[in-house]
Amino acid sequence: MERIWRTERLHTGAKWDSFGTSLHVVEMLKFPAGALMLHSTFRRCRTGAATLFATALAAAVAATPAAALSDLDNYIFVPNRASADVAVIDARTDKVVAKVQVGLTPHQVAVSGKLGKMVTSNTSDNTITIVDLKTLQTAATLTLGAMPEHIEISPHGDVLAVGNIDAGTVSLVSLKENRELRRVSGLHEPHNMTFSPNGKLLYVSNLGAEFVSVVDVAAGKIINEISIGAPKAMAAKGSQGEEYQGIINVTPTPDGRHGFAAYGEGDALAVLDLRTQKTLKTISVGDTPWRAYATADGKFMIVPNNGDKTVSIISTSSLKEVARLKGAADMTGVNTGASESTAMVLSRGENKAIVIDLRKLTVAGEIALPGTPETGVTTLDGKKLYVALSSSNQVAVIDMEKRTLVGAIGGVGEGPWGAHIAGAGNYCH
Repeated sequence: MERIWRTERLHTGAKWDSFGTSLHVVEMLKFPAGALMLHSTFRRCRTGAATLFATALAAAVAATPAAALSDLDNYIFVPNRASADVAVIDARTDKVVAKVQVGLTPHQVAVSGKLGKMVTSNTSDNTITIVDLKTLQTAATLTLGAMPEHIEISPHGDVLAVGNIDAGTVSLVSLKENRELRRVSGLHEPHNMTFSPNGKLLYVSNLGAEFVSVVDVAAGKIINEISIGAPKAMAAKGSQGEEYQGIINVTPTPDGRHGFAAYGEGDALAVLDLRTQKTLKTISVGDTPWRAYATADGKFMIVPNNGDKTVSIISTSSLKEVARLKGAADMTGVNTGASESTAMVLSRGENKAIVIDLRKLTVAGEIALPGTPETGVTTLDGKKLYVALSSSNQVAVIDMEKRTLVGAIGGVGEGPWGAHIAGAGNYCH
């Protein structure tokens, strides 16, 4: 294996390594180019691909019976950036039941249940890997723009959007044909992306600018730019350094009508009408908001404000901030559960989860974690939360109803970066 040196950037402005440690350079190991990553933003489409995937995983791990992985809803997939593999955890036993070797520093994975394919973005070699879920074998490796990070599959499961953050482009890939269809330029550090419900439009969050770009997917062109705030600084690469934080994500309501986009430089949350592509309202929030996280019932948007360590709660009906609560340092994720009565705000800076009571809109306590939290995922029944702990190489298990830490799963791999369940409310940082 060839050794390489690399640093990466946490998009709150700090430099970070694959374990989430600020201002360090980490020695990574370069694995063979054909390797694959299972880091997931599994979407809600669930088809027979689950059975095919289970069979392939069983083949990869002889000790795991094929029938044991027949239902993806019961499994948590944990990508490990440093060991370049994915641990598969059975949520019924909280045991690691399989590991799959993958590629070098993959950032995110998306799954098309319709086509039975999985895609991983590989930031270190500027590629995506398309995998056949029947066999877990690579179907294609495509070279895209510089540093492909966030990816999103269209509602129909056939088009993949890939944000090439360093190139300022978005690649539109056909998952049916395993080829890049179009490459959209004119973007500013494209971060998370959101498809319209019919898949015809793509809303691209520009980390390096104060606007959301609207892309016509069929034409592969930007057709509009929705301003979120005053153009404090435009973000040409290198002009603002790494301190500028524009738009992280457009978080849609369940009906796809409205989108909520936080503007870090403007301390504001914009409410967008995704049908008219207009800004309906701008809501003042705390200092340097990260992004909005929707509750599963659609009632609230929860916005961590990393600049002043607060958390804003926004009502999606009144479009007003209904509470601003005490947060913590470097908040990178929010998960909800227990019949949407509870939210957990993950603090990477303080190694803890802040417990928010969504009925009372108050802070109900905090849970100390035995490592540095990255992202987490709540089970489909809302009862358990799994959180990847990058510094201790574990996955924490939180009982959402009791609001307590009930365990830490070891042996998952090195530098776990996230926890993902098919059909759940997955997200990536």
